[in-house]
Amino acid sequence: MIKGIITGDLVNSSNIATEYRQMVIDSLNAVTIDFSPMTSVRIEIFRGDSFQVVVDAAQQAPAVAVALRAKLKASTPDKQDAWDARVSVGIGEVSYESDTIVTSDGEAFRLSGRAFDVLGKKRLAIASPSEELNESVDLNTRFADDIITALTVKQARVVYHSLLFPGKTQKDMAEDLGMSRQNFNYIWLSAKGQLILDYTEHVKSQILKYIAQ
Repeated sequence: MIKGIITGDLVNSSNIATEYRQMVIDSLNAVTIDFSPMTSVRIEIFRGDSFQVVVDAAQQAPAVAVALRAKLKASTPDKQDAWDARVSVGIGEVSYESDTIVTSDGEAFRLSGRAFDVLGKKRLAIASPSEELNESVDLNTRFADDIITALTVKQARVVYHSLLFPGKTQKDMAEDLGMSRQNFNYIWLSAKGQLILDYTEHVKSQILKYIAQ
């Protein structure tokens, strides 16, 4: 079965104070719960700052990867450097699933791991067995990565909510977040929120095309 596997680690994890460690873990776990209406998502955190995620609906994996980063940023306490993570998404077959994610195996796991190993200074990458798919999302992913990396805490909060409810109007999202429409619009535009949503939808469509082949 084709699934999405996300491999990630926290950026500058040594700078995160001990008292905030549980907040980081809670933020990552919250994403799996918040995305449950769209797809089953399981996460396993290990070594304190690394994690792997299994996304059953492979086409949702890029949105989950972006959401993980946005949620970390949005959860950052005052006077702290914005939390973030480096994440790589592998799209492919999962041939073996054990009780723990880190001991499971398959094409998607290997693709995710290899892409993570060569991330370098990037913080987002997508890899699949299809060169056509890889080429169709590579440039967009590099642009999206740059935008996401630059998000502030307030911008990340707005982006995260939009990823959970992509069909909602800006008016409704502003109400959900207890913000004025004017304030929401200002943050939404400065965050390039629509571009981020367009990116996740584009990658989703390309993955669905690949799965249908």
